[in-house]
Amino acid sequence: MIEIVKVADKDSGNVKANEILRNLIDAQTLLVVSGGTSPEYDKILVTPGNLLPGAVCMGDERYGRPGHMDSNELILKKSGLVDYLHLRNIPFHRILTGEATQIVAENYNLKISELFHRFSKKVGIMGIGANLHTSGIFPNSNALKSENYIVAEQIEGDRFPNRITLTIKALGEFTCFIILMFGPEKREAILKIMDENENDMQMFPAIFYRKTPIKSYLITDVQI
Repeated sequence: MIEIVKVADKDSGNVKANEILRNLIDAQTLLVVSGGTSPEYDKILVTPGNLLPGAVCMGDERYGRPGHMDSNELILKKSGLVDYLHLRNIPFHRILTGEATQIVAENYNLKISELFHRFSKKVGIMGIGANLHTSGIFPNSNALKSENYIVAEQIEGDRFPNRITLTIKALGEFTCFIILMFGPEKREAILKIMDENENDMQMFPAIFYRKTPIKSYLITDVQI
């Protein structure tokens, strides 16, 4: 179930995300964050300083050594989010540990299972790619059918082929999503998400957000 929230540009969209999150987040909330170029956590959390979830965890990661140059964790560090959470004693759960891909996935699956059990509210800040992947859930990937909350993926043809990601099963446990999509290159993806005649989640995983009863706010500057 998607509500489209129109904004003027990316900056105002990230500010709008903070405004919506103020009514969703409290100490009983697990906030799940994603990487990518759309979320700007300095605007969403760090600068406003008014969001205090019970814990924060990552929804997906590009596999490699902890803090490698293409990692989502490094994006979060550069935004100031990791320091923001540390200063407020809010636990932050990373994915990468330096172990083998499958071991990382198995250990993080246990951690997510624990966090999902502990927190009654689970809010995700998500992005969607032009091919309608979301988190690290790509078309026809294992994350669409796995019974685990976390899987290791190898995505053919992607710049970052090795991923650790939430699954569709995990997304089904959330209470709300904030989805950020900016720029004209995302227009076709938004149109496909909202097309009631397009229901193939295997090919277009982000259609999940329209088909699920979980509330999503899709914040965008795209004219549709």
